[in-house]
Amino acid sequence: MKAFYCTCGWRVFFENTRCLGCGRQLGFDPRWGSVVALEPAEGNVYPSASVVRPWRYRLCRNYRDHQVCNWLVSADASHDYCLACGLNEVIPSLAHPKNHLWWRNMEAAKRRLLYTLLRLKLPVLSKRDDPQSGLAFAFLQDRRHNPAVEHEMVLTGHSEGLITVNVMEADDAARESQRVDLNESYRTLLGHFRHESGHYYWEQVVKSNDLLDEFRGLFGDEREHYGKSLSCYYVQGGDNSWHADYISAYARAHPWEDWAETWAHYLHMVDGLETARVFSITKAGTDKDNFQQCLSEWAGVMVMLNELNHSVGQYDAYPFFLSERVANKLHFVHRTIQASQEREALQ
Repeated sequence: MKAFYCTCGWRVFFENTRCLGCGRQLGFDPRWGSVVALEPAEGNVYPSASVVRPWRYRLCRNYRDHQVCNWLVSADASHDYCLACGLNEVIPSLAHPKNHLWWRNMEAAKRRLLYTLLRLKLPVLSKRDDPQSGLAFAFLQDRRHNPAVEHEMVLTGHSEGLITVNVMEADDAARESQRVDLNESYRTLLGHFRHESGHYYWEQVVKSNDLLDEFRGLFGDEREHYGKSLSCYYVQGGDNSWHADYISAYARAHPWEDWAETWAHYLHMVDGLETARVFSITKAGTDKDNFQQCLSEWAGVMVMLNELNHSVGQYDAYPFFLSERVANKLHFVHRTIQASQEREALQ
């Protein structure tokens, strides 16, 4: 995450809706990747406080009505929702007492995901605009968490551009319980969003661009039966033989899962290095061509993150080991994204 500043010069952050320095309302403009200070509204339109960029905005409807979003919509847009909220197909029922909080948590994680995707210049298209290749989100509950809903069980996953996330994942206590039950070292809401986006972008940056042979050489043959592979993984359970070849135990379940896990960790690295650079912890960023330097810098940041957590009595922030094989897979993700950027630049 890069650094943001209000018009008055005060440091502000990605999630902020108000500047503590001058009191101006803030919003994030995804077109420019910047937090914008706003002047008082003229009707429903908020002029930018910047004289350099005198844009005019409306608040996203979910910003205005539910306070779960801080992204902005151009004043002349024909829709009420920002880029992030416009991707939603299903949101949790707000009749449930805690759903507003959980929904807010999910939107915050989704906006973090989209920020990185946009920084990487990856296409972010709504299914409403492109039913075949677009992206959408559904946030669903099941009866394990809310007996009043219709679904017996909701699995977080991806299918044909629709990313479904079980609302339970936004409940910190429930998610931590699930992490312990599954013997996972790491389970976060943002991690889920990044992982599932990997399944979506596999179609966009690998399958559609003649990279399957190289993909199969690194990750395995994705034509293996997906359901059988997952069943086998869950029946056999975990051991520690995976570290040399995979970023996580779950990555070995199927080549698609290996890709999605690796993709998620690449996004962790991109965002982590950008943040580290803002705070002068490192000079590297994944926009550079020297991937090995980026990987080396990330290894140092990982150690620092974990030791900082230990200093305040917490577990590892990033409990993963990047073997040579995993590094090669991360490099493949890096190169596929660079190729996507080049294609987008030519369009």
